[in-house]
Amino acid sequence: MLSVTADPSFAAYYQGFESLGASCEFGLLQRHFGAEPLALLRWSAIDAQGLIHSLSNRFADVVDIANLSLIHGQNDEWDVRTPHFSQHLYVKRGTADAAELLRVTHRRIQFQRRAILETLEEAEKVLVYKEAQFRMTDAEIAQIFGLLRGFHADNVFLAVRLTGTGEEPGSVDEIEPGLWVGNVELDAKVVTRDTVPVASWHRICQTLRPV
Repeated sequence: MLSVTADPSFAAYYQGFESLGASCEFGLLQRHFGAEPLALLRWSAIDAQGLIHSLSNRFADVVDIANLSLIHGQNDEWDVRTPHFSQHLYVKRGTADAAELLRVTHRRIQFQRRAILETLEEAEKVLVYKEAQFRMTDAEIAQIFGLLRGFHADNVFLAVRLTGTGEEPGSVDEIEPGLWVGNVELDAKVVTRDTVPVASWHRICQTLRPV
């Protein structure tokens, strides 16, 4: 699937985007270009309603460790579940004490929560949400955009949909100032960097932030 060279000169460029979910796909795109932001939702599974709830309460649900629990993720690794999303930890089961892992994860998530709130309040980055198995409606896109603009009037939101009939992968349109809707092709095997539709993503991202 890869067709764009992993040019490390784009690392700083892709640090200028923040993934809001729904999966790890955009995080893998950033990794392809050498960008490794420590973002709260970069390695998360979150549907549109989960994102709406999280933005509405400023991610307050993750403050109390009682709201977090470890669950079995892919590749025999741990995920942490919160009330509205789960986050992949990239820690093999059996390699760490579960109670200590949860405490360490809780501390890291507090840092990530503060960081994402700062990003939202300062309009520092292009904010990206791409539907996966979690589809999003036009109303949900509008609601997410409204919540993001509630943090800062200059926040830019890129909502990315799976390509349907008549839509070109890599296409993107500005619906209104600050709100963009793009399209990338469906790849049911998006689990590693090598299967991310990089060319389509790169085309979209360069439209929003031309080099």
